[in-house]
Amino acid sequence: MSSQRNDLQHSAVVVIDMANDFVYPGGVIAEAGGPDYRQRAQRIIAPLGRLLAAARRAGVTVVYATDAHTPGDSELRKWPPHAMAGTWNAEIVPGLAPEPGDVVLGKQTYSPFLNPAFERALQERGLGDAFQRGYDLVWVTDALQAFTDEAHQTGLEYFKTWYANDPARQLRTVDELVGEWTAVPEPAVA
Repeated sequence: MSSQRNDLQHSAVVVIDMANDFVYPGGVIAEAGGPDYRQRAQRIIAPLGRLLAAARRAGVTVVYATDAHTPGDSELRKWPPHAMAGTWNAEIVPGLAPEPGDVVLGKQTYSPFLNPAFERALQERGLGDAFQRGYDLVWVTDALQAFTDEAHQTGLEYFKTWYANDPARQLRTVDELVGEWTAVPEPAVA
């Protein structure tokens, strides 16, 4: 079991774009998704909160990578201004607030892995990289969301088909991971 704890200490849960703009009415992205999307996005907050609490207890690093745009960001050529740095829309949603020890990085592009500070923060903690850099990814299927349920299911199938090399291990639910992490004993205190 100590090797399992060591594996968890070299793992991270990366929370991407759980900013107010993506979830609540008035947010540019939330409005683009419509009311059904907003309801589904809001429904993942509580399970994601349980996952983050279990991760912290198990020694898994929690990393937030959330849009914090500035006026010159290239992403704003595709999307209207959203989640602008320093605004309520760029803040992480209530219920998922970062805690001491968590890593919080704003991002200006779709992928946080394009931000050198993001990669540096992971490397400093002995953590791996995303799929393109050889990271061993796990998708938490009920803590992800897309504009439509169909797009969500299609996205999961895409991950399963093209990126997962062990889908049964790499596509998991919040309950499965919380149960697994809860079963790992705490390290002995000397």
